[in-house]
Order: sequence, then C-alpha cells, then structure tokens
Amino acid sequence: MSTSKKIGWESWNAKIEEILREEKPQPEEENEEFGMMDTDPEGLLKEYFVPVKQKVVYTPYGPYPAESSLKPSDRWDCWMCYTNFDLTNEIIEVLEDVNGIEALKPLGRYTFFVGIAKMFNTSEVRKEIEDTICNYTVSEVLDDAEIMLAVDLVKEQLDTNRYWSIFVSPQGEIDYIVSDDMNKQYLDELSELEALKQKLGGVILRSTNG
Repeated sequence: MSTSKKIGWESWNAKIEEILREEKPQPEEENEEFGMMDTDPEGLLKEYFVPVKQKVVYTPYGPYPAESSLKPSDRWDCWMCYTNFDLTNEIIEVLEDVNGIEALKPLGRYTFFVGIAKMFNTSEVRKEIEDTICNYTVSEVLDDAEIMLAVDLVKEQLDTNRYWSIFVSPQGEIDYIVSDDMNKQYLDELSELEALKQKLGGVILRSTNG
C-alpha cells in the first residue's frame, strides 16, 4: 500500500453549461416529415413555422431535453468523482448516508457520479465525502506483512507502558507516543498524531488503557 486515497473532482454542471453554449440548436431545412412542401406549395407558412432540432443532453441518468428543468444539472450540483481506490459496495453504502447527497451513481471501478442537494454547502459535503471514504481501515493498513511485523515489534517495546499510541501511514511510516500517565503532554502529542493521520491517512493504534 503505497499511496494515500484520493478523489479527483470534475464539475458536471460546468461541463453541461459549456456543451450547451457551444452547440446551439439550428433551424432545420424544409423537411417533408412536416408536410410543408405538400400542404404549403407556395411556402406561405415559412415565416411562421421554422422547425428546430431538439437538443438532447446525455447524463448518467439517461437523455434529457436540453430545456428540461428536470435534468440533473438543474436539480443538483453535480460532480464526476475519480478515485485511486476500488469503489466497493461497502463504500457506496457509506456514501448513501452522507448528508447532502441526493443522487449517487457508480460508473466504474474508480468513477462515480454525485448530485449535491441545493440547500447544502457543496464544499462541506465534498469534505465529508473525502473524510468518509479516503481513510484506510486498520485491516487495509496492516494487510502488508512487513508493516504488520514492524508494528508488532513496536508494540512489544511499548507494552510495558500504561499508555501508548502508534500512528501507521498507508506507506508504512510509523510514529508513536508513550506515557505512564494520561497527562497534558501525552494528549498534546496524541493531537499531533491525529493531525498527521488527517494529512497522510493511515490509522492510530492505541493501548488497552487508551
């Protein structure tokens, strides 16, 4: 396990707006489907009736007329999300519980579509998504045999102390703190480990006493 879990974000709404700006509907030429040549041989209706091709937008939820207010980009703040880790069924189930997500659709092994409800702050929802699914579990981090061996060796050295905490990064970096008392210094150092976890990912293992 050599990389931190990451999500790449691409605005779906911005992409749709760009498409609609670049491809404006154009009037069709006279078409026999509309019966204009049969019913109006002198072309008297041309100035009143100019057929227009209907613009269609293709979305993860199927095609929508461009003018429809029900298409995803009008209903939600939509994003294409790209990960560097597998999107398991468990991850999708966890995402369904994130407040603010109103539309969620897996599109592949590393890609999913998300629609954020209008009354929620997009930046906050995106951060919650990253905090929720970009953290490694203990089993994921310790799945590497060499990392597990190194952690076991550190535990053996620390087990004679009442309080200890070990930080293990996804890359196998290890840092730890130890104390016989749950004092301010220990709590301050524990906060530093938590900050390291937030920055690098990984897990914190703690003694039985905490």
